[in-house]
Amino acid sequence: GPRSGRAGGGDRNGEHTGYLRMRGLPFSATKKEVCGFFRDYCPVEDSVSFTYRSDGRATGEGYVGFGSVEDSRGAMTLHRNMMGSRYIELFISSKEEHQRSVARAGGH
Repeated sequence: GPRSGRAGGGDRNGEHTGYLRMRGLPFSATKKEVCGFFRDYCPVEDSVSFTYRSDGRATGEGYVGFGSVEDSRGAMTLHRNMMGSRYIELFISSKEEHQRSVARAGGH
């Protein structure tokens, strides 16, 4: 339909591709903690990436891939659940967005 559901700078109603973007992560979050948060939905630990500012500080945003589109759709039920003391916001991401993030985080 014409409504893309992108209000608020994120998509929660679009086509799932197996990737989610996370916002509000604790700055100390690790891949293992992210996988623990999504443990019921087959997160792929190697796919977890965090975004950093140019000064190297964490932004509190990150990306995670799942074993299947069904898993990423299911994982959306964790939107606004807590990781540590932080609410984690979840948005539908894409393989392209994820790969750009990983390339940036590569430290090249």
